[in-house]
Amino acid sequence: MKTVVFGASGTLGQALTAVLPQAGYEVVAGLDRKGCDLGDPAAIAAVIRRFSPEVVFNAAAYTDVDRAETEADLAYAINAVAPEAMARAVEVVGASLVHYSTDFVFDGGSNSS
Repeated sequence: MKTVVFGASGTLGQALTAVLPQAGYEVVAGLDRKGCDLGDPAAIAAVIRRFSPEVVFNAAAYTDVDRAETEADLAYAINAVAPEAMARAVEVVGASLVHYSTDFVFDGGSNSS
């Protein structure tokens, strides 16, 4: 199964790119910041169209919680706009999206969105 991994140079992304082939997945693209600008939804869509994967793993995130207060636009672009762009692009190519988050973003305790 062809896969694309966004955030491949991070801790989770490195783990995914190491273990996915062992589970029968073909990682056709492991992308870091240089491989795709997650602040650019068109670039995200282009990558997904180009590789036409069956599954996209999003291990990318803006994780500096304290700095996100001063870089709110960038944090929002990476943590909200980019996953939305991925979701829209995988729908076009018929793929699935696996998105990861942390309890810093959502701890599961709220009933509101």
